[in-house]
Amino acid sequence: MKDRLQTLKQVLPQAPVGTKHTHAAILNTAAEYLRKEEASLDSLETEIARLNSLIVQTKDQVSFQQAQIPENGISSACYGSSIVETQYSQFLGQQVSLNPLMKLYSSMLEPLFLSFNSMVDNTSLDSFCKTAHQWFAQHCSLTKLRELATNLVTSPNLEFEGAGG
Repeated sequence: MKDRLQTLKQVLPQAPVGTKHTHAAILNTAAEYLRKEEASLDSLETEIARLNSLIVQTKDQVSFQQAQIPENGISSACYGSSIVETQYSQFLGQQVSLNPLMKLYSSMLEPLFLSFNSMVDNTSLDSFCKTAHQWFAQHCSLTKLRELATNLVTSPNLEFEGAGG
């Protein structure tokens, strides 16, 4: 029994090894340690239950949102692309007046936006990821972007309003 109490004393975090304690003190320390561990376990179980409830709620919300999406995906026409284009044009007009280089940037972005809209499929997340990755690999390599920038900079049609000429 003495060996078992000594082992118990050694594994308890509150009992400094090498100090003398009575058997009752060791047992009291063990009981206190177990109470703290039970309280910690109860707290963790409560947190697990809360998180499981949150997971169920999140799954329900995702299911509800997915049920709102048509089987064949959402057409980009649903987003009112003409509204987006109008807003982009207004934004661009404001930005070009502040920084003429924005015209160059927009000239680079426009063909990228057009190719993205025509190439990327948004009927499902899987097809979106696959086609977006293919589009990115095809249109956004450093070589392709350099080529696009070089063509734009050397284009005789490029004019910078308010850029000293």
